[in-house]
Amino acid sequence: MASADSQPSVFAFDLYQRSQEDLRTLKSRLPEESVAGLAKEVLLRVAGKSEAFSIEEHAPQIEELCNALIGDDPDAGAAYVRKVLAEGASLEDVYLGYLAGAARMLGKWWENDLASFSEVTIGTSRMYAIMRAMRHLFTSAVQPDTKSAVFAAVPGDTHTLGVRMATDIFNKDGWDIDLKSAQTHDELLAEIVSANAAIIGLSAAGRHSLDALARLVVALRIVNPGAYILVSGQIVNETEDLISIMDVDEVASDIPSGRIALENLWERTQAQTS
Repeated sequence: MASADSQPSVFAFDLYQRSQEDLRTLKSRLPEESVAGLAKEVLLRVAGKSEAFSIEEHAPQIEELCNALIGDDPDAGAAYVRKVLAEGASLEDVYLGYLAGAARMLGKWWENDLASFSEVTIGTSRMYAIMRAMRHLFTSAVQPDTKSAVFAAVPGDTHTLGVRMATDIFNKDGWDIDLKSAQTHDELLAEIVSANAAIIGLSAAGRHSLDALARLVVALRIVNPGAYILVSGQIVNETEDLISIMDVDEVASDIPSGRIALENLWERTQAQTS
């Protein structure tokens, strides 16, 4: 994880605000069940980043952050994080302490009816936007010497011929493509994370895969913030307006545009080492 010398370089507030608007737009186009699924995904993945963090030991600070995240002021949670950063907290403190603790506390509030569905979905959106505002400080844990990527079709997508063909074509082009496949969201996420790839290509056959794609992108952004994500397939043609606000790095609707997109992402991974 990268460090920062000043608050402005750590927290991109304009990106935080844009992320909130993107998430509001995305959720307005999804059914309530899917919105609840995204909220649970954020709570699960963020809370899981620090099982050792004691909510009880830091309860006053964590409760203050939770109240800020679900309160009327949309910028209060971000302001709290900026304040603790300015006071000397490290990015590890923010990610593995404050945000992980807040996710666990909000989850308990939801389970015990101490926070409403609306409050929790608002709070998780703001939490995710906070993490997105600091994503620029992360680089991939791996710096590949050869062109490589992980490809996968989103869970539940039975039309996988396209991603298999793309894997063969890009391997012939000189890429080292590792094709992952799994039946469930959790299984696929575990396979992708274990591959520790700098570039992740996700394929989806159409609009029906939008919910699964959104959930997978959110999870990957939390557990592997340094990776670059490419989305391809028919879904790009059908819902490009929504994919463009999902916090992905490139989109491709066919092999030629996929070649350009992957080359762009490869150049970005190499720029990290220069």
